[in-house]
Formats: sequence, C-alpha cells, structure tokens
Amino acid sequence: MGFIKPVPKDKADGQLKEIYEQLEEKYGRVPNFFGMMAHRPAILKSFLPFMAAISQGTVEPKYKELAYLKASLLNGCEYCSRAHTAGAKRAGVTDQQIDALQFYKDSKLFDEKEKATILFAERITRGAAALREGALLELKEHYTEDQIVELALVVCLANFTNRFNDSTQTEPDLG
Repeated sequence: MGFIKPVPKDKADGQLKEIYEQLEEKYGRVPNFFGMMAHRPAILKSFLPFMAAISQGTVEPKYKELAYLKASLLNGCEYCSRAHTAGAKRAGVTDQQIDALQFYKDSKLFDEKEKATILFAERITRGAAALREGALLELKEHYTEDQIVELALVVCLANFTNRFNDSTQTEPDLG
C-alpha cells in the first residue's frame, strides 16, 4: 500500500460515518479511492454528488466507459484502469475491444461513434488546449452539444481521478 493510507472505517465519525455507510451500501465496502479522499470529508461529501451527476445524462454508459478507460490507460492509472475495465464490460464493451483500445483507429471492432468518442477522450487527455473546431465538428456527427459537454466532463473526471489516485498511490481494490 502507498505512503498515504485510506481513512479506515473505525476512524470515521459524524458526517464521514454516514458517507461510509452510503458507500458500503452501494459498493459493499468503502473503495480505497473514497477512503483516500476521506482525509478531507467535506471534499468527499461534495465530490460524491458531482460524480453522480456526471454519471447521469443522455450519453450511453458504454461511450462514457470507453472515454473514461481510454483516458485512464493513457495516463497509466492502474486504479482507474482496473475499475473502468470492469465498468466498461458491464456497459457492453467487449474484452476484444478493451484489448484493442490502444490501436482503435484501425480496428474493425469499433464503429465510427466509438472511434470518435475514444479520439475525443485522447485529445482531451493529451492536451485539451490543442482541441480545434474540427475535432468538435466530428463529434457533432454523433452527439448533441449537451452530450459533448457531458462526455467532456466524463473525460475531465477521469483525468482528475487518475491524477488523484496516482499522486496518493491509492492501492487498486476495484475491478
């Protein structure tokens, strides 16, 4: 386990105890990611509804998971790559697609919408400031403006959680 340890359940009191109970109800335990964030209970409390809001919307979970997983793989985040490999499978991404994600551009395993989604995630992760109008026009063939914003939020969340987990050396416990 990393240098920083997740806040254990027996050290959770007050507000944090309630949050831990909710997490246990949802996940069957308190995942290490949330245990690490629990060092700052107010931030964890604010983060959970934010994360939940991003997971809702009109973009199908399959596309969100492809985007999240691509960002996590590019960033080399073991925690999020494991967690979102499992999530991608639950959302309908095949093992073959997961294996081919690195070379998706020439793969017949992905349709045009999947390729556009993965490319968008790659572009945001590698350098969002370099995104040009043409890249966004590509997405408009498959998504509404609201959905592009939703997908961008998913990728930004992935990059946030990737950096948080890597910087705190969060031990993978999902996936």
